[in-house]
Amino acid sequence: MMDADEAELRQRVAALAPFLRELGSRTLETYAKAGILEAIPDNVLPVADALFKRRDDGFTYHPHGAVYLNITREGELQLALPGGAVPLHEGITKYMQLAREPDLEDASAPDGATEWFPPPRFVLVVETSRLYIESVAPSGRSDIATGLVPLEKYADERAQLFVEGFRAAL
Repeated sequence: MMDADEAELRQRVAALAPFLRELGSRTLETYAKAGILEAIPDNVLPVADALFKRRDDGFTYHPHGAVYLNITREGELQLALPGGAVPLHEGITKYMQLAREPDLEDASAPDGATEWFPPPRFVLVVETSRLYIESVAPSGRSDIATGLVPLEKYADERAQLFVEGFRAAL
């Protein structure tokens, strides 16, 4: 049986479905405009920084750092987990907490993570239904937002890093 907090989280995530669909479509469009979908046949791509290498038969890539989001060719955002990816709206509640706007700053994780790739952390602001993710900048990238970052900003920045890596290999 689901407790009240989990039921509330699931209800709030269900209300985010249109936002998540739009964000997935926008991310997929970014990859399509860069030529990634034509060049790489994979059905699922990370929304993350990556190093690309050109091969005779196409490209290979290796993500840098933690990969928390994937995008499918259908435009669905997925939560990338060690055991496999799940649709974001299905897997997010385990990694999400609710916070009030004034408490948002305190909801951020303490400095000095003890894991190389800590599990994802999402915070949903009760008053606005704005979804945040805990972000760590890739090495040497001071231009990337850190701390609790709006999910759309995180996805846009990570998609842009993926595109930059791809273009560097052309």
